Amino acid sequence: MKKIVAVLVVIVIFSVSVLIARVVLTYLTEYGQRRIAIAAGICAAGAFAAILAYILVVRYCRDTRCSIIVTSLLILLLLAPFLSTFYPGKVTTSRFGLTVYGIIPVPVLDITVSQQGGLWFRDKSHYVSIEEVNALLTPDVQVLVVGIGWEGAVRVDPAVEAIEGVEVHILQTPDAYDFFNECVSRGIPVVLIAHSTC
Repeated sequence: MKKIVAVLVVIVIFSVSVLIARVVLTYLTEYGQRRIAIAAGICAAGAFAAILAYILVVRYCRDTRCSIIVTSLLILLLLAPFLSTFYPGKVTTSRFGLTVYGIIPVPVLDITVSQQGGLWFRDKSHYVSIEEVNALLTPDVQVLVVGIGWEGAVRVDPAVEAIEGVEVHILQTPDAYDFFNECVSRGIPVVLIAHSTC
Protein backbone atom coordinates (compact mmCIF):
# COMPACT_ATOMS: atom_id res chain seq x y z
CA MET A 1 0.00 0.00 0.00
CA LYS A 2 2.74 2.47 0.89
CA LYS A 3 4.41 2.06 -2.51
CA ILE A 4 1.11 2.82 -4.24
CA VAL A 5 0.71 5.96 -2.10
CA ALA A 6 4.34 6.91 -2.80
CA VAL A 7 3.80 6.59 -6.56
CA LEU A 8 0.59 8.62 -6.28
CA VAL A 9 2.47 11.34 -4.41
CA VAL A 10 5.19 11.38 -7.10
CA ILE A 11 2.63 11.65 -9.91
CA VAL A 12 0.74 14.48 -8.21
CA ILE A 13 3.83 16.52 -7.29
CA PHE A 14 5.38 16.22 -10.73
CA SER A 15 2.04 16.92 -12.47
CA VAL A 16 1.56 20.09 -10.44
CA SER A 17 5.07 21.27 -11.33
CA VAL A 18 4.42 20.61 -15.04
CA LEU A 19 1.13 22.52 -14.81
CA ILE A 20 2.88 25.49 -13.18
CA ALA A 21 5.61 25.37 -15.83
CA ARG A 22 2.96 25.39 -18.57
CA VAL A 23 1.27 28.44 -17.03
CA VAL A 24 4.64 30.22 -16.95
CA LEU A 25 5.31 29.38 -20.61
CA THR A 26 1.84 30.47 -21.68
CA TYR A 27 1.32 33.66 -19.68
CA LEU A 28 4.74 35.15 -18.90
CA THR A 29 5.14 36.33 -22.50
CA GLU A 30 6.82 39.55 -21.35
CA TYR A 31 9.81 37.45 -20.19
CA GLY A 32 10.59 36.20 -23.71
CA GLN A 33 13.03 33.28 -23.84
CA ARG A 34 13.78 33.52 -20.10
CA ARG A 35 10.44 31.88 -19.37
CA ILE A 36 11.79 28.62 -20.86
CA ALA A 37 14.55 28.55 -18.25
CA ILE A 38 12.04 29.40 -15.49
CA ALA A 39 9.73 26.57 -16.62
CA ALA A 40 12.63 24.11 -16.81
CA GLY A 41 13.69 25.08 -13.28
CA ILE A 42 10.15 24.51 -12.00
CA CYS A 43 10.04 21.04 -13.60
CA ALA A 44 13.45 20.15 -12.16
CA ALA A 45 12.37 21.30 -8.67
CA GLY A 46 9.16 19.29 -9.05
CA ALA A 47 11.10 16.16 -10.03
CA PHE A 48 13.44 16.59 -7.03
CA ALA A 49 10.48 17.12 -4.65
CA ALA A 50 8.69 14.06 -6.11
CA ILE A 51 11.73 11.79 -5.61
CA LEU A 52 12.24 13.09 -2.07
CA ALA A 53 8.54 12.53 -1.27
CA TYR A 54 8.72 8.97 -2.62
CA ILE A 55 11.72 8.18 -0.40
CA LEU A 56 10.07 9.69 2.68
CA VAL A 57 6.77 7.84 2.17
CA VAL A 58 8.42 4.47 1.49
CA ARG A 59 10.80 4.85 4.39
CA TYR A 60 8.52 6.30 7.07
CA CYS A 61 4.99 5.04 6.27
CA ARG A 62 5.08 1.65 7.98
CA ASP A 63 1.38 0.77 8.00
CA THR A 64 -1.89 1.28 6.13
CA ARG A 65 -3.07 3.99 8.52
CA CYS A 66 -0.05 6.15 7.71
CA SER A 67 -0.69 5.66 3.97
CA ILE A 68 -4.33 6.68 4.37
CA ILE A 69 -3.30 9.81 6.31
CA VAL A 70 -0.75 10.78 3.64
CA THR A 71 -3.30 10.21 0.88
CA SER A 72 -5.94 12.27 2.71
CA LEU A 73 -3.51 15.13 3.31
CA LEU A 74 -2.51 15.06 -0.34
CA ILE A 75 -6.15 15.24 -1.46
CA LEU A 76 -6.81 18.14 0.94
CA LEU A 77 -3.69 19.91 -0.29
CA LEU A 78 -4.89 19.60 -3.87
CA LEU A 79 -8.47 20.67 -3.15
CA ALA A 80 -7.74 23.59 -0.81
CA PRO A 81 -6.57 26.09 -3.46
CA PHE A 82 -9.54 25.36 -5.72
CA LEU A 83 -12.04 25.65 -2.87
CA SER A 84 -10.41 28.86 -1.65
CA THR A 85 -11.19 30.59 -4.94
CA PHE A 86 -14.86 30.43 -4.06
CA TYR A 87 -14.54 31.29 -0.39
CA PRO A 88 -13.68 33.95 0.43
CA GLY A 89 -13.30 34.76 -3.30
CA LYS A 90 -11.21 37.79 -2.43
CA VAL A 91 -7.68 39.01 -2.85
CA THR A 92 -6.37 38.32 0.64
CA THR A 93 -2.83 39.71 0.23
CA SER A 94 -1.02 41.70 -2.40
CA ARG A 95 2.44 43.06 -2.90
CA PHE A 96 4.27 44.21 -6.00
CA GLY A 97 4.59 41.03 -8.09
CA LEU A 98 2.56 38.84 -5.73
CA THR A 99 -1.18 38.37 -5.46
CA VAL A 100 -2.80 35.93 -3.05
CA TYR A 101 -6.34 35.04 -4.07
CA GLY A 102 -8.04 33.09 -1.30
CA ILE A 103 -5.03 30.98 -0.28
CA ILE A 104 -3.58 30.70 -3.79
CA PRO A 105 -0.31 32.64 -4.17
CA VAL A 106 0.20 33.98 -7.69
CA PRO A 107 3.72 35.33 -8.11
CA VAL A 108 4.41 37.70 -11.05
CA LEU A 109 1.46 36.60 -13.22
CA ASP A 110 -1.43 38.93 -14.05
CA ILE A 111 -4.86 37.61 -13.10
CA THR A 112 -8.50 37.61 -14.07
CA VAL A 113 -11.38 36.67 -11.78
CA SER A 114 -14.73 35.71 -13.27
CA GLN A 115 -18.10 36.59 -11.77
CA GLN A 116 -18.26 33.06 -10.29
CA GLY A 117 -14.96 33.65 -8.46
CA GLY A 118 -12.83 31.56 -10.82
CA LEU A 119 -9.19 32.64 -10.91
CA TRP A 120 -7.23 32.51 -14.16
CA PHE A 121 -4.25 34.21 -15.75
CA ARG A 122 -3.75 36.70 -18.56
CA ASP A 123 -0.82 37.43 -20.84
CA LYS A 124 1.75 39.57 -19.08
CA SER A 125 0.97 42.68 -21.08
CA HIS A 126 0.68 46.41 -20.60
CA TYR A 127 -2.56 46.66 -22.60
CA VAL A 128 -6.12 45.62 -21.76
CA SER A 129 -8.20 45.16 -24.91
CA ILE A 130 -11.96 45.24 -25.32
CA GLU A 131 -11.80 41.62 -26.57
CA GLU A 132 -10.16 40.50 -23.33
CA VAL A 133 -12.79 42.30 -21.28
CA ASN A 134 -15.71 40.98 -23.36
CA ALA A 135 -14.53 37.41 -22.72
CA LEU A 136 -15.09 37.98 -18.98
CA LEU A 137 -18.43 39.76 -19.14
CA THR A 138 -21.74 37.97 -18.71
CA PRO A 139 -25.22 39.55 -18.69
CA ASP A 140 -25.26 39.55 -14.85
CA VAL A 141 -22.00 41.47 -14.34
CA GLN A 142 -22.57 44.93 -12.90
CA VAL A 143 -18.99 46.03 -12.20
CA LEU A 144 -15.69 45.63 -14.05
CA VAL A 145 -12.53 46.41 -12.10
CA VAL A 146 -9.27 46.86 -14.01
CA GLY A 147 -6.00 47.03 -12.05
CA ILE A 148 -3.49 48.94 -14.20
CA GLY A 149 -0.39 48.06 -12.17
CA TRP A 150 1.22 49.38 -9.03
CA GLU A 151 2.51 52.44 -10.89
CA GLY A 152 -0.30 52.64 -13.44
CA ALA A 153 1.75 51.50 -16.45
CA VAL A 154 -1.04 49.57 -18.21
CA ARG A 155 -3.06 51.21 -20.99
CA VAL A 156 -6.75 50.36 -21.38
CA ASP A 157 -8.60 50.29 -24.69
CA PRO A 158 -10.93 53.37 -24.73
CA ALA A 159 -13.79 51.05 -25.76
CA VAL A 160 -13.58 49.42 -22.31
CA GLU A 161 -14.62 52.64 -20.57
CA ALA A 162 -17.55 52.97 -22.98
CA ILE A 163 -19.11 49.57 -22.17
CA GLU A 164 -22.82 50.08 -21.58
CA GLY A 165 -24.63 48.63 -18.59
CA VAL A 166 -21.45 47.94 -16.60
CA GLU A 167 -19.70 50.23 -14.11
CA VAL A 168 -16.05 50.36 -15.16
CA HIS A 169 -13.41 51.19 -12.53
CA ILE A 170 -9.83 51.62 -13.77
CA LEU A 171 -7.56 51.87 -10.75
CA GLN A 172 -4.00 51.22 -9.70
CA THR A 173 -3.77 47.57 -8.73
CA PRO A 174 -3.77 47.93 -4.90
CA ASP A 175 -6.89 50.12 -5.10
CA ALA A 176 -8.44 47.77 -7.66
CA TYR A 177 -8.02 44.82 -5.28
CA ASP A 178 -9.58 46.78 -2.42
CA PHE A 179 -12.54 47.85 -4.56
CA PHE A 180 -12.98 44.31 -5.93
CA ASN A 181 -13.04 42.90 -2.37
CA GLU A 182 -15.60 45.53 -1.34
CA CYS A 183 -17.86 44.55 -4.27
CA VAL A 184 -17.56 40.86 -3.35
CA SER A 185 -18.42 41.64 0.30
CA ARG A 186 -21.51 43.55 -0.81
CA GLY A 187 -22.61 40.75 -3.15
CA ILE A 188 -22.24 42.84 -6.30
CA PRO A 189 -21.59 40.77 -9.46
CA VAL A 190 -18.04 41.85 -10.32
CA VAL A 191 -15.15 40.75 -12.53
CA LEU A 192 -11.48 41.66 -12.21
CA ILE A 193 -8.52 42.05 -14.55
CA ALA A 194 -5.29 43.01 -12.79
CA HIS A 195 -1.65 43.62 -13.68
CA SER A 196 0.49 42.48 -10.76
CA THR A 197 3.62 44.54 -11.35
CA CYS A 198 4.54 47.95 -12.84
